[in-house]
Amino acid sequence: MPSGMLRAVVIIAHGFRGSKENGGKIYGFADRLNDIGLGAVAFDFSGSGESEGDFKNVTISRQAADLQHVIDFADHNYEVPLIVLGRSLGGSTVLAGAAADERIAGYIFWSAPVLLHDTFSAVLGEAYRELLSGRTVELEDEWGRFFLAPDLIQDFNHHDMLACIRHLGVRPVLVVHGQNDEVVSTENAFLIAEGAPNASLHIIKGADHRFAGKVEQRQDITLKWLLENIIERR
Repeated sequence: MPSGMLRAVVIIAHGFRGSKENGGKIYGFADRLNDIGLGAVAFDFSGSGESEGDFKNVTISRQAADLQHVIDFADHNYEVPLIVLGRSLGGSTVLAGAAADERIAGYIFWSAPVLLHDTFSAVLGEAYRELLSGRTVELEDEWGRFFLAPDLIQDFNHHDMLACIRHLGVRPVLVVHGQNDEVVSTENAFLIAEGAPNASLHIIKGADHRFAGKVEQRQDITLKWLLENIIERR
C-alpha cells in the first residue's frame, strides 16, 4: 500500500503462549486491513515467537513495556491514528499498558480477560495454587512443555483492571467475545463494555476462545467497526 494511502495503523498484541502470526491468521487479516487503507503492526512479546527472552518470566507489566516500545515505534514512523488490538492476554496487556495513552485513537479487545485471578485459577487449576505459593511450575500445551514462574500471578495485583477500563475514556472501543469461550468467561467482555462509555459489544453465538470456525465473522465485525468509528469519522 503506498504510504500516502495509509489512513490508520492497527497494532496487534497476541495472547498467552501465542505469537504475532496467530497461527497464520494474521496474514489474511492484514490483507483485509490493507484493503481499507489500514496498516498492521504485529510483534512478539519478549519470550514469545521470535523475540528474545524466556517465556517463563512473562508478566503483564513486562508485556506492557514491550507494547509501549511498539507504540513509540508506530507513533514515530506513521503520522496516522493508532489503534491497538489485543487478543486474550494481549487484551489485558493493552488495558494495562495503553489505556491511558493519549496517542491511541481506539481499542479492540478479542476474548480479553479482566478478572485475571479468576481466569487463570480456572485454567491452571493446581498449577495456579503452586504459583501462588511462590513455586515455578512446568506445564504442557499443544506447543510443548514450558515453565511458568510465579511472577505472572504476583504481577496481577499490580494492575487495577477496572481502573484501566475507566482510562479508556470516551474513545471508541470494540469488544468481541465468544459465547462459548471456555477460557475467558463472557463476564469479562461485559465488564469492559460497561466501563467504557463508547464501547460496542459483540458476543458471537457458538464461538469458543479461539473463534474456531468464526474467525471470518470476528474479522467482519472488526473491519466494519474500524470503517464506521475510525475511517469515516476522520
